[in-house]
Amino acid sequence: MSLFDDHFASKNAASARAWAMDDDKNAKKDKRREPAAPKMGVCDKCHREALVRSYRTRQTDLGNGAASFGTVIKYYCEECAPKSRRERDADVPQLSNKQVKNLMKSAKKGLL
Repeated sequence: MSLFDDHFASKNAASARAWAMDDDKNAKKDKRREPAAPKMGVCDKCHREALVRSYRTRQTDLGNGAASFGTVIKYYCEECAPKSRRERDADVPQLSNKQVKNLMKSAKKGLL
């Protein structure tokens, strides 16, 4: 019986090592890349010379009845750079107390 116990113990140990190695690989993949450091250049939107960063944008062109699309790298200054969703949500104005009351009233009427 000890022969089987050793077999299962070694099998479990090998399985645990395999899981540990997979966790290490996944941990390396989950690291997010830092944005590239800004460099001096000309902004593609406002055409001013400033510190710019590169951004990937999708572009569609029409010519001779055919459409082509692809990814293009554009360089934008800090003012012209596209806003992230988190920054756009932070710009939402706060509601006043009266607006909140009216909103709650209308929600209550809609539920009944």
